[in-house]
Amino acid sequence: MAQTFVQPREVRAITFTHEYAFTMKRLAWWTLAITAIAAAAYALVGFPPSFDTYFQKMYFHAIGIGIAALAAYLVLDVFELEAYEPALDFPIRYRAFISVVFAALAGLVFLNRDVFLALPDIGVLLFTIAFILAFDVTAALLVELIILPRKKAAIYDSRSRNLLDYVGRLVPAKAADRSAYAGLGAGYWLTVISLASVFVAEIIGFANLWVRVFGPSVFSGLVTWLGVDAEGFQAATLDPHSHMIAIALLGIIVAVAAVRIGIFNSESRVRRMTAQAGAWMALVGVILTTLVLGAVAFLNFAPPDVFTSGPDGANSMAGDDLIMTIVFVGAMVVVAAVLASRAAWREGLRLTVLSTLVASFAITVLEGLYIEMNHDQFGAGLAKATNDASFVAAHPMAGLFVMILLGLSLLLVEFYGVPGRARLSTIGLAAAGVVAAVVGTTLWTFVDPSQSGIAFGLYVAALVLSVAAVLASGFAVRSARTEAFDRTTS
Repeated sequence: MAQTFVQPREVRAITFTHEYAFTMKRLAWWTLAITAIAAAAYALVGFPPSFDTYFQKMYFHAIGIGIAALAAYLVLDVFELEAYEPALDFPIRYRAFISVVFAALAGLVFLNRDVFLALPDIGVLLFTIAFILAFDVTAALLVELIILPRKKAAIYDSRSRNLLDYVGRLVPAKAADRSAYAGLGAGYWLTVISLASVFVAEIIGFANLWVRVFGPSVFSGLVTWLGVDAEGFQAATLDPHSHMIAIALLGIIVAVAAVRIGIFNSESRVRRMTAQAGAWMALVGVILTTLVLGAVAFLNFAPPDVFTSGPDGANSMAGDDLIMTIVFVGAMVVVAAVLASRAAWREGLRLTVLSTLVASFAITVLEGLYIEMNHDQFGAGLAKATNDASFVAAHPMAGLFVMILLGLSLLLVEFYGVPGRARLSTIGLAAAGVVAAVVGTTLWTFVDPSQSGIAFGLYVAALVLSVAAVLASGFAVRSARTEAFDRTTS
C-alpha cells in the first residue's frame, strides 16, 4: 500500500488590525494627574521635600517615572514615531503608562514607614517592575528614533535572520542608509543622545538598587576593583544616576521645545544658526556628562575642581558641575534665539515653557556657582552653613525636577493645542510657580534660611503652585480635541 505524505504548511505572514484601547491623550492626562497627586503626597514622606532619607529617595521615583513617561509621550508625538512603530499588541505608550501605575503603587508603600515595614519586599518589587518597564521604554524609543529616518525614506529592512543581523540592522552601514540622516538637524540628534544618556543612567540606577537589595553579588568583582564596600558603591552611583537623568531630560525639553517652536526652520538665518549652535552645545554637554558621570559611577573617577581660589583653595567649582553647565548654557542660547523674535513674546504658553529653562539655569547654575565660589562662607561649620543647607534641599527640587516637570507638562498642553480658559489657567499657575520658585529659593538660601519665615513660605508656595499647574495641565489636555487616523502596514 502506497504511503501518502501530507505536505506541511508554514505561516509566511500575518495580517492583523490593532485598535488602541487608550488614546495617547488619555494616557497623557492620566499620567499628569497621577504625577501631580504623587508630588503633592511627597510632603508626607518628609518636609520640606528633599532627598535626605532612603524613603524620600525611593518615593521620588513615583514622581520620576511619571516625568519619564511624559517625556516619552512627547518624543512619540513630536517625532511621530507611532506612525512608524512596529505593529505590536503592547505599544510603547502602554508600557510607559503601566510603568507609571506600578511606580505609583510602589510609592504608596513607601509613603508610610509602618506600611513599608509590613510590606518591605512589595514596595521594592513594584518599583523594580516600574524600572524594568521604564528601561524598556527608553530602549524602544532610542531604537525607533535611530531607525526612523530610514523608515521615512522607505529603505529600512526589518527582516532579521539571526541576532547579529538584528543588532546590525540598527547601524546604518550602507551609503544609502546613511543618506537618510542627512540634514536631520540638532533637534533630532539632541533627542537621540539624551535618550542614550537616560539609558546609561538607568543602568547605573539598576546597579545601585541591586547592591542595596542583594548586596554586591554579581557586582562583587567591580566593587572590589573599585576598592569600596557596598555602601561606598551605592554612594558612588547615586548622584550620577539622578544627575545624568536630570540633564538628559533637560536636553529632551530643549530639543522638543525647539522643534515645536520651529526655531531650527526660522526665516532669520541668524536666529536659526544661533539655535542650532545652542542645541549642538547642549548635545556636547549631554555626551560629556554621560562620560564623566559614568566614570564616576563605574571607574571611581573623581573630577578635579576648577577655578580654585580663597584660603586653602576652599572656593572652587566641581569639575562635573562645569560639564553639566554646558547643557544649561546651550539651552540658554536656544532660548535667546527664540526670544529674539517679537512674535515669541506674544505666545504665553511657549514663553512659560522657556521660563522653566531660564529658572532652572538661574537656580542651579548661577546660584549654585556663587555658593561654590564662596564656599569659605557657606561651608560646614561656617557663618552661612545653614544657608547652604537650604540651597542643598531646594535646588534639586525647585531648580531641576520641578522645572522639568512643568516644562514637560506645558509642552503637552502646547502639543494638543489646548485653547481658551484651560490654556490660560495653566499658564497662570505655571508662571506663578516658576516666579515663586526662583524668588523663594533665592530668599530662602541667601536671606532667611529658617523654616518659619516668609522666604520658606514662598518656596513652599512655589511647590504647591507647580503641582497645581501640572494637575491643571492634565485637565487641559483632557479637554483637547484630536483627530484620529488609521495606519496600514505590510
